[in-house]
Amino acid sequence: MSARPRIGTILASLFLLVLSYSMGYYMLNPIMRTLHDEGLIPGTTEENWRFYGGLIASALQGIGLIFSFLWGVLADKKGRRPVLLVLGLVMSIGLLLVPTSRVYDQLLVYFLVFGLGFVGVGPVIYAFISDAIPPESRGKGYAYYYVSSVLAMIVAIIVAGVLLPWRIAYTITGIIVLLTTISLYLSSRGVTIGFSESKRELKAYRFREAIPSLKKKTVLLMLLMIVPWTIPWGMLSVWSIDYIHTKWGVPLENASLIIAMATFSIAVGHILGGTLSDRIVKKGDISGRTKIPLFGVALGYLSMITMILYPYPRGITDLSALLPPSLLVLFGMMFTTFAYPNINSIISEVVIPEHRGTVFAVYSILNNLGWTIGPTFYPWLIGSVFRSADTISSMTTSAAFTVSFWLVVLLIWGLIHKTYPKDRV
Repeated sequence: MSARPRIGTILASLFLLVLSYSMGYYMLNPIMRTLHDEGLIPGTTEENWRFYGGLIASALQGIGLIFSFLWGVLADKKGRRPVLLVLGLVMSIGLLLVPTSRVYDQLLVYFLVFGLGFVGVGPVIYAFISDAIPPESRGKGYAYYYVSSVLAMIVAIIVAGVLLPWRIAYTITGIIVLLTTISLYLSSRGVTIGFSESKRELKAYRFREAIPSLKKKTVLLMLLMIVPWTIPWGMLSVWSIDYIHTKWGVPLENASLIIAMATFSIAVGHILGGTLSDRIVKKGDISGRTKIPLFGVALGYLSMITMILYPYPRGITDLSALLPPSLLVLFGMMFTTFAYPNINSIISEVVIPEHRGTVFAVYSILNNLGWTIGPTFYPWLIGSVFRSADTISSMTTSAAFTVSFWLVVLLIWGLIHKTYPKDRV
């Protein structure tokens, strides 16, 4: 008889894998201007080079969208572990190729290879976590996943922005992704589809039987909500440091430190959002899965929009000047993030195990569509819709408009609050 899988070891391996491959994306944030200065990102004007820089982030997300649905269906048909192995290997190859780039076209192609795995691995991991973690603890389980991706942003900013040349940073990251992929595959032997819900008999996967799961009201609302939810995050993940550096007139090091601290608050938000809703659910109130996101998104939006419109005394680096808007960045990211672990928990609780890979694949396609649009949508607004002689005014208006998509999200969460209890399986 084979030994029962150790969930702690599995989650630790998963944590490190997500941390390392997420760094491959987030390291773009601190090195964008460096890549432009080295001639790898073309463009003679501020708007022009930002477009080409944003195109890298959007393209690597976009190429993965084409294949995400395939990976989700294969995860339901063949199991999550082998698909995770393949995607992890693809990501490591892409990351190891990136530092060999000598021209923009090479850089773009190698990031596209990385994107094939980076985007597609999301729905597979969402389904994998629901296999390993029982329903009443999934808020915390998904929080661990999101915390690792958030900490990756902090580590990426420090490693690629401060400690190491970007080529060395990408080489080391590619090696770590390779090693952690193999570690997760070996440590998760025995985790099968529906492992955490073994009392229920699973049926053979048939795609047409998964369609009703996609038609559930709660699932449809989640799919409607996810693009306006992620467009602002796509903008923030790539342009937040540049925004603070340019508008506030502070050095890149100061801007990077502020975003690093704010990013740490995102990790705190994931943990709080997941654990608070878990506690409410364990007390018998299943609406905790929606109450916590409603509170978080409302408070987070108010903090973020206030920061964007904040009348900062440009060029001043005193702590007394930096502290108020920096705290607004921190609160905006932390409270809004309360929603993320609950999104996955809710989907896993309204969809049966054998269909979760397929549903999460559709969710992930739309999720990454928002992350894909964000990095280019914001500079497009600057250069066209809100273009003016004053670049800072254009940036401010464009950022405020983009973040205000979260008002649509808040409305949809109110509808999910009504449908979710009826749709649970």
